[in-house]
Amino acid sequence: MKNFPVFVFPVSLEFYLSARHTHKQLLTVYNPYDFSVNFKVLCTAPNKFTVIDPEGLIAPQSCIDIVVRYTQPSVLHCNTTEKFRITMYDRNTQQALGKRDIPTKLLEGEPINPNLESLGDSFHPLSSRVVPQKQAEEHMHDKCNHSHHREHQPVNVVAVAVSICCIAALLLPTQPETVVESQFPEWLHIGSNLKLVFSFVLGLVSMLVLRP
Repeated sequence: MKNFPVFVFPVSLEFYLSARHTHKQLLTVYNPYDFSVNFKVLCTAPNKFTVIDPEGLIAPQSCIDIVVRYTQPSVLHCNTTEKFRITMYDRNTQQALGKRDIPTKLLEGEPINPNLESLGDSFHPLSSRVVPQKQAEEHMHDKCNHSHHREHQPVNVVAVAVSICCIAALLLPTQPETVVESQFPEWLHIGSNLKLVFSFVLGLVSMLVLRP
């Protein structure tokens, strides 16, 4: 036998003694492969169950539903695990490709949640938190006000003043190494190192003013 995975849903079956609608269930067998396969259903207790079309053909990339009926529900059969075995065969050579066992059990009483009866797990619905409409409106109002305040935030006057001073200082003539006649007084001639300091300060202030 090859080791092809066999995909079946659900992975287990649970029948309930007091719930007659659970005595008939479906097994869906999938064929995700690019070739057709034959299938065959076997059971450990064939006298308890009836399977409609226990063997057949599944086309490539398709599925087939198998109807399973519990024909002899009894208290004596409760909590006894039986198994269905679904085997896939190569259509041409009839060589077994893979198999899958599906456990099944008859339980007393009725299912707690009929919509989740065959999943084999205890899943419960999640409760969604409902925000009151007034609270949601106040939250949106505060958010809009915050955005409006940021958009209309006044420009820092000190930063603008410092920027103007730095620009004015950079426009002043640089102090030469040798004395040269100039129309500006000598005390307005500044050195290159001082201009570098003004440039650095201007860059910092520009980042402060222009930041988002």
